[in-house]
Amino acid sequence: MKQRIIFTSILVVAITSASLAQKEDYYWPFGQDNSQTTAPETLVFDFNNSPFDIETREGLEFDQMNASMCDAEGNLLFYTNGCAVANRHHQVMPHGDSINAGLFFDFVWQGRCEWGYPGQQNVTILNDPSTADGYYLFQVPRFIETPIADTEIYLHYSYIDMALDNGNGDVTIKNEVLYDDTEVLSSYLTSIRHANGEDWWIINPVFPQGYLVYLLSNEGLTFSSIQDGPVWDTFFSSSSGDARFSPDGQHYALFNKWEGVRLYDFDREHGTLSNEQVIPWVYYGAGTGGFTTCEWSPSSRFLYLAQADSLFQVDTSVEPLIDGLVFIEEYNGLLDPVGTFFFKSALGPDCRIYIRPGSSSNSFHVINKPDELGQACDFVQQGIRLPHISSSGSFPNFPRFRVDETEKCDPQITSILGEDIYWRRELVAFPNPVRDHLTIDLTSGINIRGQVYIIDIQGKVVREQAINNNDMVTLDMSNYPVGTYSIEFVPDDNKDRLIWTTMVVKVE
Repeated sequence: MKQRIIFTSILVVAITSASLAQKEDYYWPFGQDNSQTTAPETLVFDFNNSPFDIETREGLEFDQMNASMCDAEGNLLFYTNGCAVANRHHQVMPHGDSINAGLFFDFVWQGRCEWGYPGQQNVTILNDPSTADGYYLFQVPRFIETPIADTEIYLHYSYIDMALDNGNGDVTIKNEVLYDDTEVLSSYLTSIRHANGEDWWIINPVFPQGYLVYLLSNEGLTFSSIQDGPVWDTFFSSSSGDARFSPDGQHYALFNKWEGVRLYDFDREHGTLSNEQVIPWVYYGAGTGGFTTCEWSPSSRFLYLAQADSLFQVDTSVEPLIDGLVFIEEYNGLLDPVGTFFFKSALGPDCRIYIRPGSSSNSFHVINKPDELGQACDFVQQGIRLPHISSSGSFPNFPRFRVDETEKCDPQITSILGEDIYWRRELVAFPNPVRDHLTIDLTSGINIRGQVYIIDIQGKVVREQAINNNDMVTLDMSNYPVGTYSIEFVPDDNKDRLIWTTMVVKVE
């Protein structure tokens, strides 16, 4: 019998001579594996290796706070999980513990840095324009009320000097309050290069209204302004969405279910927002609470909006903006092993947008062609399979390092041949639910020689069938127990290493 290959993907790439000049965002650590049978491990996307896989490595574990920094060649310098800073050897730097120390960490988090630190898009790392060895770590700690004291949500910073500890780095300033005139919203910390190509703009919404803007230059940190913006909902706005600069730096977008989409032009010379456009959000749907996420396509034309159970695309070249809103796809309901709702999105150096669930997932979703209009964007749910469950929903929060380069990402980072290397595609099968006979449609450009597998919810192959030039295949499922099954088709001649899968429900 031909060896059966279940969809257990390992992502690989081949980086050609067209690789990018700036690779500060090529190392993505995230998640943790807290299963009872294995030691905790951190998952990593490393876009430097050729080929590369989704690796598990020692090091810090993550909840939601997440930021990393490489040099321009893509070599890891250091990273943080929000409560510690680790060097390239995955060891906590001198003075790198107790990041975001305070009442929340002590009372709620029980001082457990191995849990990481919660809070989406609340930490980021920027290089110091005044020295090649210095880096600022900006952070927003969590709020807590206790019987003895309260903490307020202020923007803080720490400082890392990479010239110290034999070039492995030392945290020389830690948990300094940057701005305490008003509280900032949680989960919207973002930044972009100044038009001079050296300095940085840092922006975060503030209560009760508007946007805090700071400038990081060779003279240090300077308050710029509080700019006009919405009056934020004091309960719902914080921690319910995220914000992104476009890859070309000309636009800033913020998205949550309560304020909807807020799109602005951004002046990188003066650090100002203008020309606000709004899409009120009424597509509440089902899902897991009020979390939403947004991300731009590489060309900065399309803005993707995801809530728990729905993905949308906005063509920002269309006026009025709401006329450019297109529904892409609804969550398919797959449990892997729990719900894989849409939670956090990020544009990769390979020109794909990755969307991950909030926690405890074996797979991530992928927009393979984000610069294509509508359904042509090639959105694939559960499009990448991980080596083990990734708990806690985070990707590193990067600025746009290549804002002044012609190429914002490298589309030639592509999958290559190898064992157990697969990109998932949706298989057409009907009826679903099925009582007796299930029909599989192999007419949509699939090589129709291969193997079909029926796999039960425990991962056991209950049937394997060879397909030989059949474009419509019928499977008799009348004698199978009621339940959920995965149907998988693997072509014989599979140069692109694709696998077609779907989930079907067997009923009486």
